[in-house]
Amino acid sequence: MTLQQLKYIIEISKCGSISAAANKLFIAQPSLSKVVKDLEEEFQIKILRRNRHGIAFTPEGTKFLHFANHVLEASNTMRDYFAKERAMPEALHLSISSQHYLFAVDGLISFILNLPDTARYTLRIHEVRTSQVIQDVLVQRSQIGILYVSDMTEQFMHRTFTKNGLEFVPFFDFPPHAYISSRHPLSSQKELTIEQLLPYPYIRYEQGSDPAQLSEEVVIPKVYSQKTIYVTDRSTMLSIIANTNAYNLGTGCLLPRIVGPDVISVPIKGPVGTMKIGWVKRKNAAMSPEMTKYIAYLQDSLNKVMSKSDYVS
Repeated sequence: MTLQQLKYIIEISKCGSISAAANKLFIAQPSLSKVVKDLEEEFQIKILRRNRHGIAFTPEGTKFLHFANHVLEASNTMRDYFAKERAMPEALHLSISSQHYLFAVDGLISFILNLPDTARYTLRIHEVRTSQVIQDVLVQRSQIGILYVSDMTEQFMHRTFTKNGLEFVPFFDFPPHAYISSRHPLSSQKELTIEQLLPYPYIRYEQGSDPAQLSEEVVIPKVYSQKTIYVTDRSTMLSIIANTNAYNLGTGCLLPRIVGPDVISVPIKGPVGTMKIGWVKRKNAAMSPEMTKYIAYLQDSLNKVMSKSDYVS
């Protein structure tokens, strides 16, 4: 049985006679009759019954015709589907794991806004704790991981990267900043010390049982706040900061299309080191065009921040 033979049987049913169908199909009548005979022998059924008025489909032939229509419909559907697939551009895939950074989201927004309307894509961004960023890249759940390395954690982090076959590519070094409410008692200060912040609630990202070197905040040994709030969600973090006197320590990278005016950043003065922001990938892993573009948008986002003296754009 071939699809061509099924088409011939369907055409016979439409024309009501073998001769009329042969004329429409541009084949000889004996050839079309042989097709019918071959199918009857293959399936051991009688498809057509001939009488003085022409031909008629037997009950088995009617059932065969029913199946033939279904098979051809499925064949046409399959052909249309894959023809459409070939005509459409290949889908883009990008998966990112990141500590809770605004510029990571800002970079993804720019990536999306610059995609053509006809683009097909699947994008994923996972905002997770530091150890999960590393694990996601290691097991290839994500192509890129975004995190920071401080002066105090540099040796620990680079040992971790080497052990797991990852490479760290830095963007910029940022002096630590305090994120506080625009209505905070210290909001008018140009700079802040850790000592000034100690009376206020310290809100930070939960790292579970992970070592302190995997903290998302700058590791400052003398910060022993008696008021500590742990969160896992960036929106929760920002909402609490905006509506209380709690503070968080980070890069100071605030971006206007993500954060409103209720949260500000103030530089921390004193010997607290810097935050080296960068990204990790599997060593020797090839860079896809999507990865390269996203990294470029991340760089642009950080450039916007760096171009402002107060690190807020």
